[in-house]
Amino acid sequence: MRKTERNFTNKVLESKRGDVQAVKSKIKSSVMATAFLFAATIPIGLSVPAGNVQAAAAQQKQVKKVNQKVKTNTSKAIQTIESRKVTSSTMIKAYKKYLRKNVSNKKYYAIVNIGDNNAPVLLRGTQGAGNDKTGRHYTGCQIYYYKNGKVVKMDTFKDGGRWLLLSKKDGQNYLTNGGSDFSIRICVKNGNLYRYQYYNNHNWKKNPENKWATSIVKMNGKVTKNMGYLDGTLYRRHTGYYTYLKNPEISFTKNVK
Repeated sequence: MRKTERNFTNKVLESKRGDVQAVKSKIKSSVMATAFLFAATIPIGLSVPAGNVQAAAAQQKQVKKVNQKVKTNTSKAIQTIESRKVTSSTMIKAYKKYLRKNVSNKKYYAIVNIGDNNAPVLLRGTQGAGNDKTGRHYTGCQIYYYKNGKVVKMDTFKDGGRWLLLSKKDGQNYLTNGGSDFSIRICVKNGNLYRYQYYNNHNWKKNPENKWATSIVKMNGKVTKNMGYLDGTLYRRHTGYYTYLKNPEISFTKNVK
């Protein structure tokens, strides 16, 4: 074959190979697109390999779990933001409104700052009423708190042996009461009521008959911490962390509608 003819033939073949590669590329792209479309539109009822079904189910379950977690965290964040927006003035107005609508004008109440960041909390006197030059006092009360736009009852305090007082620890105020061998401190944190109960068991290790109650911390009625039996030294150490406010007596006012 002459050189001119051979060069012409090679050019034709190269051109053919280029066309074939282009066609192959188009076919491959078309097949992949079709496969993707088929996977996206395949009916759920059609049978697929068991391994793929299990993997898809596991993935769907994981996605659902993540979505639920995000939803829960978002809800908590919204509640936290809303609680921060509530001012002391708003809470006190809500308490006064609650008293007018739900409490007899013969009852006595007090509003004390023992809530979140020392926010106002409503107390309604229930037992052990007494008077002195500083006003009317109680040894027991019902505790109400403004949360989620409502005034809700948190607890009933009826374990006091003395008039209700206010103490402080690490900047947080506490409703305080007790007796010669026990001390109870109550506050509201993050919308939950915490009750710190300390009992002096004297030298119970030497004399087991002296122990009568374990010192505990409760949140909404459930024990969150158990400090066990405290002897006199440990009891005074725990209760010594609290200091009384300058005017610790809680003076209750008669409800006026």
